[in-house]
Parts: sequence; C-alpha cells; structure tokens
Amino acid sequence: MTARDLPSSSLQSAISAAALKRIGRARKRVVFLVHSPETFSALEPVIEEMQRRPEAFDLVFFALPRSYSGLSTSKFSGMESTFVFLDQKGLKPIGLAGRSMADLETLVRLAPDYIFRQAPWDQDVPSVFDTTQLGFAHLCYVPYGLAMVETPEYQYNQRFHNACDFIFCESEFEYAAYANHRVMGTQGVRMTGYPRFERFIAELAASDANAWPVATPAGTPRVIWAPHHSLAKEWLCFSTFMEHKDAMLREAERGRISLLLRPHPALRERLGALGLMTPAQYDAYVQAFASAGCSGVDTEREYIRSFAASDALITDGLGFFSEYMLTGKPLIRTRRSDSVALNSFAQWLVEACHNVDDAWQLRDVLEALATGHYVDELAAQRGERQQHLTALGQGASQRIVDTLQTW
Repeated sequence: MTARDLPSSSLQSAISAAALKRIGRARKRVVFLVHSPETFSALEPVIEEMQRRPEAFDLVFFALPRSYSGLSTSKFSGMESTFVFLDQKGLKPIGLAGRSMADLETLVRLAPDYIFRQAPWDQDVPSVFDTTQLGFAHLCYVPYGLAMVETPEYQYNQRFHNACDFIFCESEFEYAAYANHRVMGTQGVRMTGYPRFERFIAELAASDANAWPVATPAGTPRVIWAPHHSLAKEWLCFSTFMEHKDAMLREAERGRISLLLRPHPALRERLGALGLMTPAQYDAYVQAFASAGCSGVDTEREYIRSFAASDALITDGLGFFSEYMLTGKPLIRTRRSDSVALNSFAQWLVEACHNVDDAWQLRDVLEALATGHYVDELAAQRGERQQHLTALGQGASQRIVDTLQTW
C-alpha cells in the first residue's frame, strides 16, 4: 500500500485546518524537502537570503531518503546522512522517512506557504512526497542543474513542472523552453538567473588553490575524473565509466597524475540495477582507486574546493559541463556515439571542451597531462562561456526571495 492508497479523511481535515492557520500570519513559512546534499547548493543562496529577512520568512528543513536506482522496487535510504549534512549547516532539520501518510500530515499541519523540492523526478523520493501530494502549498523549484539534453518532455514538462506555482529559471533559453514545451507554458515561471552559480562563484573566489584533498608531490598534475551515471541504452547514454575505468585505474596506479575520482552519486546504484557491476565489485574498484599512488576518491557532498584546486577535469557529463566551466580550466569530455543529443545551449558550451572519443585518444590526453605537454587550445572559448555563466549567477537569490516575499 502506498501513500496514494491510504485513507484521506484525516489528511483533508489537516489541509482545511492549515488553510486557516495561514490567514493573518505575519511571516511566510517555507519548507525545504532535501534528499540530495550534492545539489543543495542550488538552494543555499536562496536560504541564506531568506535568513537575512527573519521578519518575513520562517524556514523549516526536512531530510528525506532517496533512491537513484530507477527501479520502482528499490528501497529508499540516506535520510540519516542528509540529516547530518543539514545539521552541520545549523539548519536544525527534521527527518522524514516517508513510510506512511503520517509524514505527509506532518507537512500539512505546518501550513507552509511554500514548499521547495529539489528535483522533478518523483521516483527519487518516497511516494509520500510525490508531486500529487504537495498541492496544499505553493510548490517551488530551483533547477538543480542546467538542462543539457534535448529531452524537453523530461526537462520542462513532467507532472512536477506543471504542478509548480513557481519555477525560477536560469536564462532566456530556459524561459523559452518552458514556453515551448510545458503544458502550463510560462505560468509561474520567473527568469531570475541561477543561484547555484552565485554560490559556486563565491566559493571559487574564497577557495584555497592548494586545498587538494590528496597528498600529492609538488608539480604533479591534479585532475578530477567525474563519470556520469547514465549507462543504460534507454536513458541518455552519456556515461563512459565502463569503457574507461580500467585505463583510469592503471594511470592512477602509475602515480604520474593525481587523479581524483568524483563519481556521480547515482553511479553505484545504477551499475547494480543494470547488472554491470555488483555493489561489492564497485566498492572494490573505488578502494583500489583510493589506494593508488597519489590519487584518491572524492566522497564529499560539496566539491567546489576540489574544483578550485584542480588543473583539469575529465568528464562525460552533464552538469559539470557548465559548473566546471566557471573555473576557466581545461575540460576534457569523453564521448560515446549512442548518447542522446545535447540541446543547443549545451552544444555551445561543449564547443569549448576537448573531445575524447576512444581509448587511444584518452591515452594520449593522459600522457600529455602527465608529461606537461598538454596543449590548451580552447582557453579563449572557455573564457567566453565562463563570462556568460558567471552573469547567470549574479543577484539570482535576491530576485527569487523578492518574488516570494511580495507575492
């Protein structure tokens, strides 16, 4: 039995009572449902701006479990670690496991004016927090990453997108995409810029360029390797992890480059769900990488400090195409021929990436990086894109909070 099947009389009573609670309330109550610490930076500048206006906003944070397997039968986990993440930021979270309708009633009885959920993917969180259950408050969304692929039904027109009362979009490109593909068009869509970039730019400026998380001999190139999780033929097909994992481990073991493995947080679950590697096999691989020479594995929730300390990034997608571009450093893209098409904005971005299409090209890039002979031919193009992306972050959180305060 799921939350959708449970009796609703007590819930309906709670919804009616909540409506009365909101009448005449001096401050707007804002609920944040957090299942992904890795993408919390998209909301953090907005939260900090609201905290600067305590007379206007009352903030409540909930730590949720998640599943990234893509399977309907998967178990949800991770609530405790997300709780610790939020608690360490001083946000005094409440844990909600989402096992029964009681958790939804907890939300309803708070009578929030606004609810922020981190992602449009209903399958990532328990059904208690499904889009269909959140209509008792104004549903808000700050995208956790810039849309990169040409799959508009997923990027702009899911049930969640159409249920949102406010979508705070990043650019004219995104605004036009909502107009063209969302059933609700641009109703509730506000073009505000992107608070995640606002956060990243500030963190890059404040970061110690020597704060590499692995002990490394002086002069050793510092390179992040960030494989994506989209392994399956039926979904995106950007991940080149299976093609390059052995070569990357061999290079790490040689010790010429300090390679920092930063896997997508869903990679382990997706490998297991698809039968490509068992959890034990994946864990053994990660352990071998962590033990290899001056290389290591990045398990931190936040990663901008390692961006600032790195010399280059090797990745197959997708969010890091834009996020790492903010550093202005070389971005090496490993490609596969069967991946879904990028949208026009992403195509413009990756024109500034060094493309690697097979094992031989990757070997040549690693050799050039290791020996100090890597030729950075795309610095000017990256600089143009870096400037554009930086502009998207400026003042974004203030525009979002102004909208919610005055609405």
